[in-house]
Amino acid sequence: MSHFSPVIVTREGMAVIGLKAVTTVQASVEHGAIKRLEASLFKRSIDIPNRVAKTKILIQIYPPNGYFSYNTSYTVLLGYPVANLDTIPTAMAGYQIPSGQYAKVTHVGDEAWISKTYSFIYRHWLPRRQRTPPTYDYEIWDTRYLPGQPQSQIDIFVPLSGNRGGVW
Repeated sequence: MSHFSPVIVTREGMAVIGLKAVTTVQASVEHGAIKRLEASLFKRSIDIPNRVAKTKILIQIYPPNGYFSYNTSYTVLLGYPVANLDTIPTAMAGYQIPSGQYAKVTHVGDEAWISKTYSFIYRHWLPRRQRTPPTYDYEIWDTRYLPGQPQSQIDIFVPLSGNRGGVW
């Protein structure tokens, strides 16, 4: 179950360093692609310099044409917030999330059902407000993130107009 009550918030920019992969929704659901990335990040987390929090950030970069389906490839970066992107370890990537206005939606429950939250955001909430789909969004996995638990919470941030994101 999710809290389908988006709140418009202004967020400061944030630098993130972590591991990057190309996946599909199908690969994530059927083969645990993001879970495998999380396990790899755990092993490499000591290598990330200038970490400013233990909170994990999942950034999802979508195709620029706006078309997205269950089998569409997209890029994910799972990492930690850092003070800057000056030193990116080998085989890792950095991303600068820009400051700006975001719609914040909190997914409550097992992350296996997070697709319902995304469906609400992208198929209902954004179109009703005549917003074009953004090319990225991000999730915050803080102390409320309890994998597989019904009380788990993940905050999803979707950029609003003109907020296009950083570059790799």
